Amino acid sequence: MRISDDVEILDGMPVLYIKSLSIIVCTDLHLGYEGVTADKGTFLPKANLRHIKETIKRAVELKRPKGIIVDGDIKNEFSQVHVEEFNETHEFVNFLRNEMGLESIILIKGNHDNYIERLKEPFRMQLYTQEALMDDYLFFHGEELPSSKEGKMLIMGHVHPSIAIYNKLGVKEKLKCFLKGKLKDGRDILILPAMNYFAEGFSVNMEKGIGDLAPIFRKMLDVDSMEALCIGEDEILDFGSVGQLRNIEL
Repeated sequence: MRISDDVEILDGMPVLYIKSLSIIVCTDLHLGYEGVTADKGTFLPKANLRHIKETIKRAVELKRPKGIIVDGDIKNEFSQVHVEEFNETHEFVNFLRNEMGLESIILIKGNHDNYIERLKEPFRMQLYTQEALMDDYLFFHGEELPSSKEGKMLIMGHVHPSIAIYNKLGVKEKLKCFLKGKLKDGRDILILPAMNYFAEGFSVNMEKGIGDLAPIFRKMLDVDSMEALCIGEDEILDFGSVGQLRNIEL
């Protein structure tokens, strides 16, 4: 699905492609997730990194970009670099560079990326703290407001947006989605869904408190006016505005 002549959401993937920059963009990988949760007593199958690599491979084969931007939260643990995070980040970067042939690997530091600086040099990643302006695009993770007033389109993660729906059996399901809208100053904004396999996301049409997750919603953005573009099987589905979805009788 094309957002503009230069920006495209890749069908069926939580991945953005920007033609002029020759990059793909994703966010909220939370590598090492299963290892961190196992230490806390919750045991999950090792699916996250495999799923991420499969998705990135599809995106690279489709668009042949020169680089990738991870728009925050490449790792999961707040207080340290867990051994599983180190191992999976090492495997992921080697995959991007050696198997996918990407020339540049860029990380916008997110709130989960404490101590990621120590991996910058050995993994040869470009690291930006909180935000980076590249041509017309301002990338930032989202737990803080961007300081820059430049950029025609802002691209963020952090919120893990999704839409909650009920199936025929009355069971609630979540569909990861992109949120597309405009800031009060007229600039475009696109919020990316989480790449993490286990992250169902924040149901923007049902749950309250999104302003507590990201201050941009309190200061510069009305979530009800945003368009929900949900990830389906090999396609992107336009569900209309969040406000319309919130008014549907469930």
